[in-house]
Amino acid sequence: MIGIKSYGAYLPRYLLPRNLIAKAWDFPSVPGTKAFALSDEDSLTMAVEAGLDCLAGIDPKSVDGLYYATTTPVYTEKDTSSILSAVLDLRDDIVSVDFTNSLKAGTTAVARAYETIKANDDIKSILVIASDERQPEPSTMWEYGFADGAAALLIADEKNIPISIDDTVSISKNTTGPWKRREGDEYIRTFEVKMDARFYIESVSTVMNKILQKNDLSPKDISCACYYYDNPRMHGTISKKMGFERGVAQDSLFFQIGNTGTPMPIMLLISALRRPDEDAKMLMVGYGDGADAILLQVRDKSGVRNIGKGRMGMRDHQKSMIQIKNYDTFIDNKELLNKDRYIRKSSAVTLWRDADSVLRNYGVRCKACGAIQYPTFHRACYVCRADDQMEKVKLAYKGKIFTYTLDHLVGGNYYNTPVPRCVIDMNGGGRLMLDMTEIEKPEENVEIGMEVELTFRRVHQGAEFINYYWKCRPVRGRPDIVGGVK
Repeated sequence: MIGIKSYGAYLPRYLLPRNLIAKAWDFPSVPGTKAFALSDEDSLTMAVEAGLDCLAGIDPKSVDGLYYATTTPVYTEKDTSSILSAVLDLRDDIVSVDFTNSLKAGTTAVARAYETIKANDDIKSILVIASDERQPEPSTMWEYGFADGAAALLIADEKNIPISIDDTVSISKNTTGPWKRREGDEYIRTFEVKMDARFYIESVSTVMNKILQKNDLSPKDISCACYYYDNPRMHGTISKKMGFERGVAQDSLFFQIGNTGTPMPIMLLISALRRPDEDAKMLMVGYGDGADAILLQVRDKSGVRNIGKGRMGMRDHQKSMIQIKNYDTFIDNKELLNKDRYIRKSSAVTLWRDADSVLRNYGVRCKACGAIQYPTFHRACYVCRADDQMEKVKLAYKGKIFTYTLDHLVGGNYYNTPVPRCVIDMNGGGRLMLDMTEIEKPEENVEIGMEVELTFRRVHQGAEFINYYWKCRPVRGRPDIVGGVK
């Protein structure tokens, strides 16, 4: 049976209260908050976090494919799924694909993963990750809605799958908006919001009715409907038009988190799986120049709950989020102010040579004495001095601060709030030097012995190439993972 074996999510640390946007631009206020990524995050780094959450307790070498969905890829001529595969330490002989240019890319990737596994005896599992960091134009209604985040599903063919995928239906519609051209557009554009709403309602209701009719079901048979929406009023219109009973349509995200784009339907599904009903039939629907509908069914209620116990998911990420107190913090992290920024150089040879250390988080262990050190190019043991006795070993993602310094000058930029530069003793062995992110008042809150966890971040853009590396942050609750095993 093909279905969802595991899920994971990621939400950035910080929330922007919408009343701060209203004060900044003298707009009528909109209720709630929205999640926003820091300047060292993007759609790729958030996808890594969601992937790590999804694979907690699962050997990454057992995964046969990775499908990545986004409308905000970090490259237009280089696929992101290959980078994600390396960072998550998946095998080389997997199928990897990017799905992009449509907000329904997340559900499209899930549907194609289901079909790929169904058609290939050699492919038993595919990790689907959806992530978006859409840039809203300041002083517009988009700014109230657009939010950042990522979600992941491990689609697998197993005997005792907790949530089955029973069917998929897709429709294609050439709508007039929203859109963003590859050249000439910095922000999302549209002709007429009322027409956008009409196309949205028609597409989402049509695809849901089609999959219900195909499977001899009625709206009353659906226990949970997780469909993309960018406007709470339109969400209610869909629910009323479909005739869903009260509480079926999941609407828990917009006011708390915002419109996260491609991962939104998956996030709604993950939130709904906190309290699943046995044999419940569920719909997950993505929208964008058409729509996808995926029919699911809970096959093992206790199995679904067990997935949630080992992961942060949506709930634990939301519990660890912090509201910022001024709009300037948001503007600065989104780099919306034009100013000269220091640019470093990059080395393609170094990126290739050090991929195991830089991306996959490997060190080496001495066969003679067992000492672990980092990075992987060491030939002599610093403890027993044995030569050429090293074997590659996966490092943990959590550790404690051995020592640190607070630095105002980092990468040619001066920061009023210093950046903690920490030497970390990793759980199980190995020592790394990492910058710290997501830290409030570092002068007061960083200390020796402090527990931290690794997070994959954007470091700098040199020679117009984007460079990534690990940073540390205060523990948010993600399980420690070594080689995919907690």
